[in-house]
Amino acid sequence: MKILILLLGVFLASPALSMHVSTGVYKSLIDVQDKNGKTVTNPFSPALTVGSNFKFADGIGFSPQLGFVYHTVQTDDTYGEYKMYSLFLLYDFMWVPQDYQFFALRFGLGTFRKTITGKGGSVTVPNGTGTATAYRPDSSTSYSSTFNLGTDFNFNWSTEWFTNMGARFEVFAFRPLSHEYRTYTYNLAFVAYF
Repeated sequence: MKILILLLGVFLASPALSMHVSTGVYKSLIDVQDKNGKTVTNPFSPALTVGSNFKFADGIGFSPQLGFVYHTVQTDDTYGEYKMYSLFLLYDFMWVPQDYQFFALRFGLGTFRKTITGKGGSVTVPNGTGTATAYRPDSSTSYSSTFNLGTDFNFNWSTEWFTNMGARFEVFAFRPLSHEYRTYTYNLAFVAYF
């Protein structure tokens, strides 16, 4: 992960076609359960990304991004509260159709690092007719690979600070090769190009 962040830093420091920053909402397409076993819709979480667009040829480019998501999912039990956040690197390629400069198709791979932090310690939980001791971590980190597919729409507005503004929609398939464990999330964001 450190090497990937270093490579992204080199890309971001290189002369590029444009830099971009986006802010928006991130949402999982699976639901969660509350402490009573009822389904609760997974809430939207704020997301922020920064990246660059590198032009390879007419209509083809590379668009790496570094992003952060603060997950608003809250634990709903008596065992303590946790905070979750994700850092991610996206290695997306872009294709801009020749007659549609306001539209771009994005596709690529990504790496997500999700961290959960809490108070730690242990709790006693029901276990059939008795009880068992369960341990809560102080923090836990997991890594996931994704396949990404999305679109960019440019509004062709220009201001003193921005070269262009637009919107981005991108879907992430986690564990894309697993039929049993594959899950999906999406990000909808406002994008500013410098």
